Amino acid sequence: MLFARINREEPERVCLIVKAAEALLDGRPVCYHFDGIGDGKDAYLANEAVDGTKTIGLADEAIASGVYGKVLVYGLKTNAQILGDSDFAANCGAVLNVASGSSGHLVMSESVGAATAMQPTFVYGHSASLTSSAALRAAGVYVRAL
Repeated sequence: MLFARINREEPERVCLIVKAAEALLDGRPVCYHFDGIGDGKDAYLANEAVDGTKTIGLADEAIASGVYGKVLVYGLKTNAQILGDSDFAANCGAVLNVASGSSGHLVMSESVGAATAMQPTFVYGHSASLTSSAALRAAGVYVRAL
Protein backbone atom coordinates (compact mmCIF):
# COMPACT_ATOMS: atom_id res chain seq x y z
CA MET A 1 0.00 0.00 0.00
CA LEU A 2 1.04 3.55 -0.68
CA PHE A 3 0.02 6.14 1.88
CA ALA A 4 0.30 9.71 0.62
CA ARG A 5 2.28 12.06 2.79
CA ILE A 6 -0.09 14.41 4.62
CA ASN A 7 0.09 17.96 3.32
CA ARG A 8 -2.16 21.01 3.03
CA GLU A 9 -2.54 20.98 -0.76
CA GLU A 10 -3.74 17.43 -1.39
CA PRO A 11 -6.40 15.31 0.35
CA GLU A 12 -5.42 12.03 2.00
CA ARG A 13 -5.08 9.08 -0.37
CA VAL A 14 -4.26 5.39 -0.05
CA CYS A 15 -3.40 3.28 -3.11
CA LEU A 16 -2.76 -0.41 -3.73
CA ILE A 17 -0.20 -1.58 -6.22
CA VAL A 18 -1.78 -4.17 -8.53
CA LYS A 19 -0.80 -6.18 -11.58
CA ALA A 20 -3.28 -5.64 -14.40
CA ALA A 21 -4.62 -8.78 -16.07
CA GLU A 22 -6.14 -6.54 -18.75
CA ALA A 23 -5.82 -2.86 -19.61
CA LEU A 24 -7.21 -0.80 -16.71
CA LEU A 25 -8.58 2.64 -17.52
CA ASP A 26 -8.08 5.68 -15.29
CA GLY A 27 -11.08 6.44 -13.09
CA ARG A 28 -12.79 3.08 -13.66
CA PRO A 29 -13.63 0.49 -10.97
CA VAL A 30 -11.15 -2.37 -10.50
CA CYS A 31 -11.72 -5.81 -8.97
CA TYR A 32 -9.96 -9.10 -8.37
CA HIS A 33 -11.19 -12.33 -9.96
CA PHE A 34 -10.64 -15.30 -7.68
CA ASP A 35 -10.52 -17.83 -10.49
CA GLY A 36 -7.31 -19.74 -9.76
CA ILE A 37 -5.35 -17.77 -12.33
CA GLY A 38 -2.63 -15.59 -10.81
CA ASP A 39 -3.70 -16.64 -7.29
CA GLY A 40 -6.40 -13.95 -7.29
CA LYS A 41 -3.80 -11.20 -7.43
CA ASP A 42 -4.49 -10.00 -10.96
CA ALA A 43 -6.69 -6.91 -11.33
CA TYR A 44 -9.52 -6.59 -13.85
CA LEU A 45 -12.01 -3.90 -14.82
CA ALA A 46 -15.17 -4.23 -12.76
CA ASN A 47 -17.65 -4.19 -15.63
CA GLU A 48 -20.26 -6.80 -14.67
CA ALA A 49 -22.84 -6.87 -11.89
CA VAL A 50 -21.07 -9.80 -10.20
CA ASP A 51 -17.91 -7.67 -9.89
CA GLY A 52 -19.58 -5.20 -7.53
CA THR A 53 -18.76 -7.10 -4.35
CA LYS A 54 -15.18 -7.79 -5.51
CA THR A 55 -14.34 -4.17 -6.29
CA ILE A 56 -11.19 -2.88 -4.60
CA GLY A 57 -11.21 0.74 -5.77
CA LEU A 58 -10.73 2.98 -8.81
CA ALA A 59 -7.77 2.88 -11.16
CA ASP A 60 -5.61 5.88 -10.28
CA GLU A 61 -3.91 5.80 -13.67
CA ALA A 62 -4.15 3.93 -16.96
CA ILE A 63 -2.40 0.58 -16.50
CA ALA A 64 -1.45 -1.65 -19.44
CA SER A 65 -2.10 -5.39 -19.27
CA GLY A 66 0.66 -7.23 -17.41
CA VAL A 67 2.03 -4.03 -15.84
CA TYR A 68 1.91 -2.89 -12.21
CA GLY A 69 0.05 0.31 -11.32
CA LYS A 70 -1.94 2.15 -8.65
CA VAL A 71 -5.56 1.65 -7.60
CA LEU A 72 -7.09 4.23 -5.26
CA VAL A 73 -8.70 2.47 -2.28
CA TYR A 74 -9.26 5.52 -0.06
CA GLY A 75 -9.56 9.20 -0.89
CA LEU A 76 -10.95 11.56 -3.50
CA LYS A 77 -10.82 10.66 -7.20
CA THR A 78 -11.71 13.75 -9.22
CA ASN A 79 -12.11 12.01 -12.59
CA ALA A 80 -14.11 8.89 -11.72
CA GLN A 81 -16.26 7.72 -14.62
CA ILE A 82 -19.96 7.87 -13.71
CA LEU A 83 -23.25 7.58 -15.56
CA GLY A 84 -25.83 10.08 -14.34
CA ASP A 85 -29.08 8.18 -14.88
CA SER A 86 -30.55 10.37 -12.14
CA ASP A 87 -29.94 13.99 -11.20
CA PHE A 88 -27.04 14.43 -8.78
CA ALA A 89 -27.54 17.38 -6.43
CA ALA A 90 -24.51 19.48 -5.50
CA ASN A 91 -23.04 18.75 -2.08
CA CYS A 92 -25.84 16.31 -1.17
CA GLY A 93 -24.04 13.12 -2.00
CA ALA A 94 -25.16 9.91 -3.60
CA VAL A 95 -24.15 6.29 -3.19
CA LEU A 96 -22.60 4.84 -6.33
CA ASN A 97 -22.32 1.20 -7.36
CA VAL A 98 -20.48 -0.63 -10.10
CA ALA A 99 -22.58 -0.82 -13.25
CA SER A 100 -22.54 -3.48 -15.93
CA GLY A 101 -21.19 -2.06 -19.11
CA SER A 102 -18.26 -1.76 -21.42
CA SER A 103 -15.06 -0.78 -19.58
CA GLY A 104 -16.90 -0.44 -16.25
CA HIS A 105 -18.20 2.69 -14.58
CA LEU A 106 -20.20 3.83 -11.56
CA VAL A 107 -23.89 4.63 -11.39
CA MET A 108 -26.08 6.15 -8.67
CA SER A 109 -27.88 3.56 -6.54
CA GLU A 110 -29.45 5.75 -3.85
CA SER A 111 -29.10 8.99 -1.95
CA VAL A 112 -26.71 9.11 1.00
CA GLY A 113 -29.63 9.64 3.39
CA ALA A 114 -31.21 6.35 2.26
CA ALA A 115 -28.00 4.34 2.77
CA THR A 116 -28.31 3.13 6.35
CA ALA A 117 -27.51 -0.60 6.16
CA MET A 118 -23.77 -0.29 5.57
CA GLN A 119 -21.11 2.21 4.59
CA PRO A 120 -20.98 2.74 0.82
CA THR A 121 -17.72 2.18 -1.04
CA PHE A 122 -18.22 5.03 -3.52
CA VAL A 123 -19.86 8.37 -2.65
CA TYR A 124 -20.50 11.17 -5.14
CA GLY A 125 -18.36 14.09 -4.04
CA HIS A 126 -18.69 16.71 -6.80
CA SER A 127 -19.38 20.34 -5.91
CA ALA A 128 -21.69 21.06 -8.87
CA SER A 129 -25.08 19.61 -9.73
CA LEU A 130 -25.11 17.12 -12.59
CA THR A 131 -28.27 16.47 -14.57
CA SER A 132 -29.19 13.05 -15.85
CA SER A 133 -27.33 11.98 -18.95
CA ALA A 134 -26.91 8.87 -21.04
CA ALA A 135 -23.19 9.60 -21.46
CA LEU A 136 -20.32 8.84 -19.12
CA ARG A 137 -18.72 11.82 -17.44
CA ALA A 138 -15.86 12.50 -15.07
CA ALA A 139 -16.85 13.58 -11.57
CA GLY A 140 -15.50 13.67 -8.06
CA VAL A 141 -16.03 10.45 -6.12
CA TYR A 142 -14.90 9.68 -2.59
CA VAL A 143 -13.56 6.10 -2.36
CA ARG A 144 -13.84 4.16 0.92
CA ALA A 145 -12.79 0.65 -0.04
CA LEU A 146 -10.36 -0.11 2.79
